[in-house]
Amino acid sequence: MDAKPRILIVDDEADFLFSASVALRQAGYEVVKAADGVEALSIIREFRRAGKRIDLLLTDLRMPSLCGLEILKGMEELQVDIPVIAMTGDCDDALREDLAREGCTEFIEKPFEPHDLVKQVKKVLESFAYEGEGK
Repeated sequence: MDAKPRILIVDDEADFLFSASVALRQAGYEVVKAADGVEALSIIREFRRAGKRIDLLLTDLRMPSLCGLEILKGMEELQVDIPVIAMTGDCDDALREDLAREGCTEFIEKPFEPHDLVKQVKKVLESFAYEGEGK
């Protein structure tokens, strides 16, 4: 079994993907990156076929190819249950409700500091570890 929690980060901004992955790796996480929702769903399928897990999905909501909400719908079709943190600079109540209906776990508003991201990730992973593994 893999020792480090594995996080899939989805964002169309290469600089953000790089800085977020560095912060999360320094905090002890394994990071897999996707530039858009199509690539993210492909990675999820690939990992599932290989018997590997993804412990958390961290996704931007506004992307040109499959937005965060569409990724959540795709995960539901694949019957994949992964905790999700949605990242956005502008999340209104209607969008929050749509995301909640699709199973979104948490939100973090851009811009944010790397330590805030790490703290949010840790919180979500801990809460799901207790539920999923009965700790």
